[in-house]
This record gives sequence, C-alpha cells and structure tokens, in this order.
Amino acid sequence: MSNVTRCICFTTACLIVLVDQTTKIIVQTFVKNDVIRINSFLSFVYAENTGAAWSMFGGHSSILAMFGVLSMVILGLAYKQFKTAFQKVLGAMVFGGIFANTLDRIFRGYVIDFIGVDLKFYHWPVFNIADSVICMGVIILLFTFRQKKQEAR
Repeated sequence: MSNVTRCICFTTACLIVLVDQTTKIIVQTFVKNDVIRINSFLSFVYAENTGAAWSMFGGHSSILAMFGVLSMVILGLAYKQFKTAFQKVLGAMVFGGIFANTLDRIFRGYVIDFIGVDLKFYHWPVFNIADSVICMGVIILLFTFRQKKQEAR
C-alpha cells in the first residue's frame, strides 16, 4: 500500500470519528429533550442505545465494546484482502465507524443515536453517523468483492 493510500485511509477513519463524535456532542447539548423535525420523514431525536443495531442486546455495552475492539482487530487483519485503494478506504470507513461507536460504549456506557427516519409505512430505528458509515462501507465493500469474483470467472 502506498503512503498516499495509507494517509487517505488514516484521514478517512479520523474524519469519521471526528464528525460522528462532534454531531453526538451537538445533539446531546441542543436536542437532548426535544425532537427537531427536518421534514415529513427525517428528524433529530436524542437516544441512548445500550444495545447494538435496532437496540438488540440492550444493557450489554461492555460486551459490545469488547466486540467492537475485536471487530477492529479482525478488520485490521483482513485489510490485506483489500486489493484496491478504494477497498482500503471503504475498510477505513468501517473501521472509523466501529471505533466511534466503541468510544461511546467505553466512555459513556451507551451509544448516542439521533437520526430518526419515519416513513409512512415504517419507522426506522434511530441511528447515528457512525452507523451510516459502517453500513455504507460494508455494503459497497461486499459489492466490490462480488464484482471482482464475477470478473474472475
């Protein structure tokens, strides 16, 4: 991996952590006891999540923090499987998101979620920037691996 790619990956992960933590502090300060509606389906609402996605395994923040650390170690070890600079940046995105939520679990005991999406037919569980980045990074990364596999045929 070139130094430029390494620098871009490090910067990407750091920016994700910075943006995620900054938005959580802003929401905790200004939205904590309120709901701010952006439009008919999007709102900002403060929530403390002691669980994982969709609040599964609630009340187990310390175990989930250990799982976050383990996930970062596994992602670091799997990094060699990322062949392109694009895949490496996607891996850095996922790493940054996991790191940001793990920081919450370690220092707060819960993850701050604040983005509410309420479609007429479904109310999506509240989430945060790190959650979004993790999901986008994993999905796009899986598509890049699938594409490489199809090209190899």
